[in-house]
Amino acid sequence: MADFYEDGLPQVALANLRQVCEASGASTATVARFARKLGFADFRALSRALHREALADLDRPGERLARGASMPSAGQHMLDSRFDLALTQVEATCEQLSVPAFERVSMLLQEVERPLVLAAVASGRPLMTYFGTLLRYLRGQVTVLPGTDQWAHAVAGMTSRWVVLAAAFDRDPLPMLPIHALLRFARRRGATTVLITNRPDSPLLRDADHVLVVAAGGDAVFRTRAPLLVLFEALLDAVGSAEPQAVQRAGDIEELFDTLGGYLPRPQD
Repeated sequence: MADFYEDGLPQVALANLRQVCEASGASTATVARFARKLGFADFRALSRALHREALADLDRPGERLARGASMPSAGQHMLDSRFDLALTQVEATCEQLSVPAFERVSMLLQEVERPLVLAAVASGRPLMTYFGTLLRYLRGQVTVLPGTDQWAHAVAGMTSRWVVLAAAFDRDPLPMLPIHALLRFARRRGATTVLITNRPDSPLLRDADHVLVVAAGGDAVFRTRAPLLVLFEALLDAVGSAEPQAVQRAGDIEELFDTLGGYLPRPQD
């Protein structure tokens, strides 16, 4: 039963007793004993507790707006509130982030001979695109996955040499299904998987070889992505400082930018 809930949360938090029994193959008596071993009076008490937790963790921007989430008045107060939220969450991430885990992921990204796949959905995709664009300054073989309808084409031929880095930020279970499928596929192929998430209890953790957890608290309508952005930039710093070919590669890219007129011409002495 513990494995069933660990694999199925947060979706199964909303399931009734009959649905839990059918999905797990356990009897009602087994489910009841499991609830009591966790300290609940019965399954109904366990279900209520899981339901409350799921609603608190998976509320949506519209729901936060409807219940009167933090919306300071315009002007300086709004700027102060948003910057305070971002700074608080960045500091919390810095305190809780595992330095050994960060170093292991950094070393993986420095293995430039290994193809690297970057994946995110919804609001995480633009930040992942930003990360992938700058990472290409430093190393090759970087693929930022496009829309999920094209993921299968992009990862066909995956081998154990590949590294898959996925970001999953504060989403309901269904939009995370492509990430889940990608990580499972990568593990079956023997590839190394990395997950960046703000949910330390995410069911996606079971399919990740390395996990980096960022903070994302507060009751603003849109929770800040600042910790994720800062983490991406720290990983870029780590790769840039350790990859000897990065200077030559960046120079090649900027030479082509100059040729294409991508930069303003430098003033002459």
